[in-house]
Amino acid sequence: MNRLDDLDLKLIYLLMDNARLSISELADRLGVSRPTVRTRLEKLEKDGIIEGYTIKLNPELQRAHNVIALVVRTENPEKMDEFEEIIEINRFTSTKYLIKVAVNAMEDLKRVIEGTGVEVLEIMPILESREKKLKPKIKVPFKCDYCKKEIVGEPIVYKYHNKVYFFCCPTCFREFKKARENLEKVKLSKEQKVEDAHEHEHHTHG
Repeated sequence: MNRLDDLDLKLIYLLMDNARLSISELADRLGVSRPTVRTRLEKLEKDGIIEGYTIKLNPELQRAHNVIALVVRTENPEKMDEFEEIIEINRFTSTKYLIKVAVNAMEDLKRVIEGTGVEVLEIMPILESREKKLKPKIKVPFKCDYCKKEIVGEPIVYKYHNKVYFFCCPTCFREFKKARENLEKVKLSKEQKVEDAHEHEHHTHG
């Protein structure tokens, strides 16, 4: 596996947050070109770091159905891709799968089982679903966006104006935020002066 850098890490964090971001959006948030993002994505996929992109179902949509977990055995897993009711597929042996099916009625579940041709080993109704957000445990050297020193251990991750920043310690994070706030104040002050000048010009001509 090739060595990862801070750009790879930021790309991974953005995709974990929203896997549906386009290459243009990713390039904009990372401050790099689209070809750079495309190359990095291809490398991450080739190295097996990114194994796929998932679309999370709206929880409201899930609550509108009965969500059932099934342990099944099948020689033709491709058939399961044909049914939109199957919202999750997990393989744990060559022919054994744990799948989640969202249906309105038990007749629909029966139709899915018959249509996929799977052998059902176990059925479990899901009463509640909660997703735990996991941080990627990737130990690679990358630099703090404030002091530029190498970060040891878990970074402090900060999303600001759709961009991702990494910091080595709370002090760098605090100083970065302070510097950004000052920049915002200066920017607002300049905009106000321009507005006041236009207003004054308008009154003078009036």
